[in-house]
Amino acid sequence: MTRLLTFLLTALLLTASACSVYDSKLMDDGLATVPDRPPSSTSAKSDDTEAVFAFRNVSLDQSGDRWRRFGLDLDGMNTTSVGDAAECVAANGNPPLDGNQGIDNAFGQYVLPTVVGLISCLEDNIALNQGRGRGTVLLRLREWNGTPNDAKVDVSVLSAVDGTSLDDVSGVEWGGADGSALMLPGALAEAPEPTWDGEDHFFVDPSSLVAGDLDRADVWKTDAYIRDGRVVLPLDTAATFVFLTGPGSFSISLNGFLIADISEDRQTLVKGMIAGRFPAGELVATLRPLGICSESFLDSVVGLLTDNLDLRVDPDVGSPDDQCTATGVSFSFQGIRAQIADQVAPVDLPIPDPCADVGSEAGPEPAFDRCCRSVELNNPEALPDECTPEDLEPYADLANPIPVPLEEGF
Repeated sequence: MTRLLTFLLTALLLTASACSVYDSKLMDDGLATVPDRPPSSTSAKSDDTEAVFAFRNVSLDQSGDRWRRFGLDLDGMNTTSVGDAAECVAANGNPPLDGNQGIDNAFGQYVLPTVVGLISCLEDNIALNQGRGRGTVLLRLREWNGTPNDAKVDVSVLSAVDGTSLDDVSGVEWGGADGSALMLPGALAEAPEPTWDGEDHFFVDPSSLVAGDLDRADVWKTDAYIRDGRVVLPLDTAATFVFLTGPGSFSISLNGFLIADISEDRQTLVKGMIAGRFPAGELVATLRPLGICSESFLDSVVGLLTDNLDLRVDPDVGSPDDQCTATGVSFSFQGIRAQIADQVAPVDLPIPDPCADVGSEAGPEPAFDRCCRSVELNNPEALPDECTPEDLEPYADLANPIPVPLEEGF
């Protein structure tokens, strides 16, 4: 297994080269930046519209040159050659080159292709669990005027323990092996899964709240804004996003922005992105929950990232002469209207640890269902021999589809 991991890592390194997510009218000096806050006159204390959107179609695939088109310019510089100005000193003295319009996304350029290439069913497993309501991420807007422009909006991000398509959730119970599964009254059968029709109810994970208060999320800003239908939420508290993969999870902590475009009918998030600074020291904490338990492989990926850091963790601390300590990262998503249940879930979302009972040289297999739809469609000969039609059926019938990366960014 170690030889296979090393081979895959080497192959991806050799094929790696050296997000525009915004329309040109929203660029600042040609750089991929967030849109300006609209005039203060667009907001009033009487604004009372609330909207909740459930994340779907979370896409991590940035292979080829997709990394160039997804992300933000996080340092105010467009580093197109090794001689250009950079925010900090790279490990080898040569800073990684930026993507389009100064996009900082070295993580998408170097690390994500390694992970997605090694674990081909990663996005399928995230889509399967999100579709079932397990760990679904929720974007909540409050004190909004309901129009495409509002200078001050209360915006928070929460995660759900479970969700259901039931219209009336007042009598649901909780069960399952860890007490985190929604059950019909009487607790003899599980509640129906979400149908992603805009009416699903989700029960919020208490660990995403402050003291279990639904009105106080860990990731929360009372002065976010919406410009031309685009939500802008600053993420400046090392916000952590967790996506279950079944027996594993993908989690990432960053400082940056969440942006999302609301449809004209206010029923969907047509496209969204989370982009920011990812501290190098957090990489192992991100990879181990994926089931990547091999210490030697972890060291190789950490070395790969360390060699290609392009940012400081805090842009306001340090100077251009300091060593780089972070990298730019981004991933995209879409969303659909949803409802938050009045009651908080009674338990935290269980986060599996696939490396807890395996050796230090184990590979990523324990954390993933490897019989997935994307491999069946794109590379069927790579499906494990033991895969059956029954194994693949959950992916084919899923209301929350496997994401298709946006070829042209935003």
